[in-house]
Amino acid sequence: MQVLRPTSVTETLTLLNESDDGTKIVAGGTALMLMLRNGLIFPTDLIALERIEGLDYIETDDTTIRIGALTTLRTIERSEELQSLLPTLTQALDMVANHRVRNRATIAGNVCEADYASDPPAILSTIGCQVRVLGPRGERVIALTDLLVDYYQTSLDHNELVVEVIIPRPDARTRTNYLKYVSRSSEDRPCVGVAASLSLDGTGRCLGVDVQVAGATATPFSVPSVLRECVGADSGDAAWDHIAHSYAESIEPIDDARGSAAYRKRVTGILVGRALRQMNDDYVNGATKL
Repeated sequence: MQVLRPTSVTETLTLLNESDDGTKIVAGGTALMLMLRNGLIFPTDLIALERIEGLDYIETDDTTIRIGALTTLRTIERSEELQSLLPTLTQALDMVANHRVRNRATIAGNVCEADYASDPPAILSTIGCQVRVLGPRGERVIALTDLLVDYYQTSLDHNELVVEVIIPRPDARTRTNYLKYVSRSSEDRPCVGVAASLSLDGTGRCLGVDVQVAGATATPFSVPSVLRECVGADSGDAAWDHIAHSYAESIEPIDDARGSAAYRKRVTGILVGRALRQMNDDYVNGATKL
């Protein structure tokens, strides 16, 4: 197995274009090295991105937040600007593994791993995250919800490279929340995690709502038809109960060491309702964001 170390995005794309499905990209390496050691993947070659400059940044303007693919989770977590703009994301990153892992793990590596039990993808999905991708077909922008397709699988072609994560700058009316239940150690990945966003007008009418469940299914789980029913309707306990019940009834969770399928269904309903009520209370109490 060769380890190739390109020094530019252009060189990386050339190597990818000459490669096959057996070639894997290494960014921070925190997940890939575990898979290698446990015999879960058998790459023919590795393309390490550690020498590439210019992909480690956080940039914001009036409408958009852009994060370079090689920006570490720890850098995002500690960014004062993102702590203000995306407090739920930065607070949730503090729950991911430990400092040593977050100092190495990158934002693009995290989403491209497509790990069902990872915290960030569900949160990023609720805030409209997209990824910018380069490849033989040129540049394309993919919604994160379209990028994640199955357990450890994305919609990327083997010769494509994620170079940037793009997040819409949040509206002042939008609240976000993330609740994580772990059934084992505090550093464990979620048995169930619930990411949610909510926007209400001055009368309490729902302008928009999203709920994504992490840790229970192959990709972050959502029930769009139920969420659409709530847009334009009055907010309140009846609406939140309806969403929570629908999620608990609709989800078909996995059964593993972190929890049985039946247990996960119950926890999903509880956390969905709790996340929505907390955001609703935040509106009532007049706070700016969770």
